[in-house]
Amino acid sequence: MKLKIAIVTMLLAAALLLSSCSLLTGSAVADDACSSLEGAARDNCYSESQQCSKIKNTQARDSCVAELAKQKNDVKVCDLIVTGKTIGFCQYQIAVQQDNFDLCKEIGDESWQDTCYYKLALQRNDADRCAYVADVDQNLDCVKKVAIATNDAELCHRLSKQNKAECLFKIATATLNADLCAQFAEDKLNTASCYLKVAKLTDDKKLCNKIPVKDIKNYCNGYFNDKAAALSS
Repeated sequence: MKLKIAIVTMLLAAALLLSSCSLLTGSAVADDACSSLEGAARDNCYSESQQCSKIKNTQARDSCVAELAKQKNDVKVCDLIVTGKTIGFCQYQIAVQQDNFDLCKEIGDESWQDTCYYKLALQRNDADRCAYVADVDQNLDCVKKVAIATNDAELCHRLSKQNKAECLFKIATATLNADLCAQFAEDKLNTASCYLKVAKLTDDKKLCNKIPVKDIKNYCNGYFNDKAAALSS
């Protein structure tokens, strides 16, 4: 009996020792390890252990705080950042993580605010949200990507000539809707390519007659003639 009590006592003592050791691992142990380093190596060490306040380099400290904010999913942590661009990035990543469009409105840096509106518009496939993007090129790219993702041909007409043609072409071939090929008739080459692609995908030779470029029309008819000959042989 005494032997059993002694063994239990020893096990309890060992457990307490391990418990006290585990409490020292983490920040305390990391602090001791990091403090013995110098310069960037020390900052990197503190960053890895998420002891951002001990990092000397401002940019490195701000990056550490931004990562910490993301892990905590807390936009208020971003307020601890000094540099404006990094604050914007920090707020952006939380807004995207939370799918919170209102957070985009609070971003002071215009480029990160635009990126936030752009990302969430694509994330939601919501072309109306693209309108918030101030940068013209990014705005139009947002509309085009939403149009293609949702096969909404009406959105293509908001775009410039070349982007409109690309947008309609992709939707026409994705939905096998040859009628869309006629909606950018001013661009004969893309119109011809569109009809040719849909004709092949739908195995519809009659669409070759709608191709406005002679060489491509001849190729289309030849494609189907060769296919018919191969099947009959």
